Amino acid sequence: MASSQPRKEELSGSSAHMCECRVTHNFFVRSIGMHFEYDGDDAEFQHRYAGQLVDGDGDALSSLAVAGILAEVREQRAERLQAPEESLARVQRIEQSYRRLHPEVYTIDPKAFLAESFLELVEALRGCQTSLRGVSSSLENLKSRGLLQEKRPGLWTFKVFTEAFCDLLETELANFAASGLPCTAPNTMNRHGVILAELGFYPGLLNPLVYEYVDVLAGQLLPDHTEGLDSYRAFTVLYDAAVDGDRDLALHYDNAEVTLNVNIGGSWAGGQVAFYGLATEEESDTPAEISLQRGHGVLHAGLDMHKALPITSGRRHNLVIWCRSSRVRNQLCPMCFRQPCVLPTCKYFDEGFTVPPCRLACEKHSETGCNPNSCHSDDDLYG
Repeated sequence: MASSQPRKEELSGSSAHMCECRVTHNFFVRSIGMHFEYDGDDAEFQHRYAGQLVDGDGDALSSLAVAGILAEVREQRAERLQAPEESLARVQRIEQSYRRLHPEVYTIDPKAFLAESFLELVEALRGCQTSLRGVSSSLENLKSRGLLQEKRPGLWTFKVFTEAFCDLLETELANFAASGLPCTAPNTMNRHGVILAELGFYPGLLNPLVYEYVDVLAGQLLPDHTEGLDSYRAFTVLYDAAVDGDRDLALHYDNAEVTLNVNIGGSWAGGQVAFYGLATEEESDTPAEISLQRGHGVLHAGLDMHKALPITSGRRHNLVIWCRSSRVRNQLCPMCFRQPCVLPTCKYFDEGFTVPPCRLACEKHSETGCNPNSCHSDDDLYG
């Protein structure tokens, strides 16, 4: 159930941290559709993956091909090390130079922005009885009224935004794209989209959306995955059948306890999102495929394995919110499945861990006797 705990930014002494696996795990090489681990040791990388790097016929890749993969992974790691500092520089430039086209879209207007059915859904779940029988009865009532659809256990769809809001947001984002100001890929797998924190959407728009609305839904619909949402990462992704567009997305899970994915625009064919079940469980042979209308969203556990099937024509534009619960992730990092040892970072790369109970990576390294000069938590690397 949703918790009444204070949000992370309100906790005394809180600051931004990310798990150290951010700079050692989950390097995605699109050309072969694989994720890799790499800590800067080239020889260890080549030894680890020697038998896994094969072509379509099962033959080992050439040494030149392996060297190319390693070079790409090495470059990604270097980019991650510099990303927090570069994010701060982008934000400063955007704040100084960007002229907003629709200032009103940065502050939530529930009646204008949020679908009436969404508001009704949230209020119904906010006020329902906390007993299992009471929640179950409320969910059945909401499903019978068409306010909520359960595609399979743990996979929920419903309308979130109005057409008017989607129009405003897409127009504002197009205006930013036309400004020529710098932006970066929204995550490690998608190339096209924007990180919404860097444009200033958090305080007035997304904070209330997540903490006042999505938190209620997550607590009632996915109670096994959250103990109260207290941080998040929001971004847009754009799939486009045009040349050099992102047409699909490989199988993965999210750095989140709960994910809300909402379509905000586009006209396309193909491009369904296929869900295969939790990464901690056996993969389903019959995935559930979701295709969202504009303004409609899917709420799912971050650990629910999913991929975007190829878009065959047109474009699809989505808003994705990785919602995080520190009381859950402080026990186990969802990306490396280990007790998190964390690194300081800037607020735009905060992964929702808190210290304590999490330990700083340098504390762990002091216990293992590593060279402190090579510890990844150097402040100058993380801003």
